[in-house]
Order: sequence, then C-alpha cells, then structure tokens
Amino acid sequence: MTLLSRLNSVGSIRTPVLIVLAWAFMLFPVTSFAVVVEGLFDVEIPVPDETRRIRQAAFADGLAEVLVRISGDRDILQKLELPSANAYVKQFGYVAIEPEADTQAQPDARHMLQVQYNTTKIMNLLRSNAIPIWGEHRSEVVIWLAVRDGSNQYILREQDASLIKAQANEAFSRRGIPEVWPRNDTRDQQQLRFADVWAGFAEPIQQASKRYTTGPVISASMTWNGTSWVGDWSLHMGKDSRRWSLKEQDYAALISQAIDLVADVMGQKFAVLESTDTQGLKQILVEIDQVESVKKFRLVQKYLASLPVVQSTKLSQVEPDRVAFKLTLRSEVADFLELIKADSRMTPLVTADAGAVNGIKNLTYRFKLNH
Repeated sequence: MTLLSRLNSVGSIRTPVLIVLAWAFMLFPVTSFAVVVEGLFDVEIPVPDETRRIRQAAFADGLAEVLVRISGDRDILQKLELPSANAYVKQFGYVAIEPEADTQAQPDARHMLQVQYNTTKIMNLLRSNAIPIWGEHRSEVVIWLAVRDGSNQYILREQDASLIKAQANEAFSRRGIPEVWPRNDTRDQQQLRFADVWAGFAEPIQQASKRYTTGPVISASMTWNGTSWVGDWSLHMGKDSRRWSLKEQDYAALISQAIDLVADVMGQKFAVLESTDTQGLKQILVEIDQVESVKKFRLVQKYLASLPVVQSTKLSQVEPDRVAFKLTLRSEVADFLELIKADSRMTPLVTADAGAVNGIKNLTYRFKLNH
C-alpha cells in the first residue's frame, strides 16, 4: 500500500486534508540519526577552593571547552580574540566533592564548580567572527571498542561497567557527542566478530551498526603492550573513513586524543557557517522518491529537520511514493548536500530551477530514499 493510499484509506480526501494528516503523523517519535544534545553550554570543573582567583581561571577554561564543543574545532582559540570569560557566564554554583570520589586528575580538588554559559552571547560571538556552528541536533555515534587485556578479549557493551568505557563517555560528553554502545548480544555477534572490530573492517561494522543508528560509526582497538597503551581508531561516515594509530602511556590520554580526533572530523562535516542576514536565507525544494509508507514519511521528515543546516521544514506535496518539502537553510546549499552525502541515506537524482518566490531563488533537489 502506498503512502497516499494509507493516508487516503478513509475515503476520498482532498490534498489540503492529506497535508494536515501528514503533519499529524510527524508528531509521533521515530528513530533518527540525530538527537538533541542537552547541556552543550554547561561545564563542571573540579577546583581546590572557592576563591575568586581560582574561579576566574576556571571560567576561562570552561569557556574554552564550550567554544570547542560548539564549533567542533580545537583550534578555535587561535581564531578568536577572547574577551573576559566573565561576560559569558550566565550562572554558577559549587557542589562539594565527596571524599571517595575519583579525583586522580586533580587530587587537591574539594569542590565542583558548575558553570552555565550564556547561549546567545556565545552564538553571537561565533557568528560575528564567521565561525561555523555545530548545533544541538547531533548525530548519534555507535562505538565498537575491542579490548585485549592480558589473556582476555572483549567488545565493550552498553551494560558494562569499565574504566575505559567511563573515560570514553567523559570524552564524548566533553565534545558534545551522543554515544551509543552496542549490546553485543547474539544478534550482533551473528553479524560482527571480535576480529572484525579489532581489524577495523568497515563493511560488517557499518552493517551491524544499522541496528542502532544510521549516523557515524567508530571502530577501535586497544591493548597494553607492556610499556604503553596502543590502539587503532577509525571513524566511518557513509563512504568516508578515517583511521588513526595511537600510542600513549595512559589509557585515558589515548582515549581523549582519539575522541578529539573523531570530534574534529565530525565538526568539519557537520558545523555550518550560519548566515547573519535573514533576508539572504536560501530556500530549496526537496523531493524524495520511494517514500511508500507512513513510517518512511515520518523518518524522512524528522531526518531533514534534524540536519544542522536546516532552519525550518515545510511540507509541500504528498504523492504516491513521493513527498516534497520546502527547506529554509541557515547556510549554503553545498553544506546541505554534504550532510546528505555523509549520511548516505538518500541518493541525489536531479536538480532544477524552481523560479523565485518573494525575490528568493528556489531550487528543486530530487533524491531517492535508500532502503
């Protein structure tokens, strides 16, 4: 049964009513490759005391962390002339650190300084300096981490408690990346073996990851060779893959470096240079073929709305096996096309000039939904 026939199954329904019904279906939650990441402008910093000198230094460190997180670029501090961090603090407070808490990184820490930075001021700072912004809609990342620990070898799972896993989660949080650990149950093991993850074989890893997300995938290996921690980390985004071989004396340092490298590549892909001129916002019409069910319709709509370059989506047309949306973009059309290419969920077909509306040029892009 086609999408149109499902929506029209109650009888003869005119196109405007079809559109209303289609919008109603959009209200239901669906699986998507992106989620809204909370707390992107919040940091927690362990400090030894509550003195002003320590607090001011912590404010500066926290602001640097937030700027890297929002831009997706570790080199951002060399691109900006930063004013006083105080001007960007919205509110702060202290929480006592329990004596048994793990404070190995800062053993003299007695308090946790919790800082919330001003979202509007930071976004304006980045826009005014033409710095690309990685928005709150971010791709979930599946991580397959194979560990050899003496005679043991295993793939870390979502239910595992592990120092290595905890360090990875902390690094993901620092860079604002929502991570997904696999269950590695019977279903996963039928598709993916330890040896596949250890070797970083992209095809079986990406295939097994479809169970969790259609977004980027990390495959990694780590082991202690007697003198240091060594590991190979790979990032797979559609047809694009990056690989790094790392070596550190401490497992935490290796994981932190690996996830920074991953986040830098993702930032280059997903951060967009937003237009500061609302009159110059670009509009395009996107038509997607092979959308023959309500489920696929909902997936397509939420997918388009989740892209960081998209400011708004408006349903334009519903036909048998095809839907069309009018998109308003925050950035260039090329950024939109790059995001589509990186996800490999849709294949481009044709592009056409759709004329102009209110002086704004409209382009029609047609895609095929990949199954």
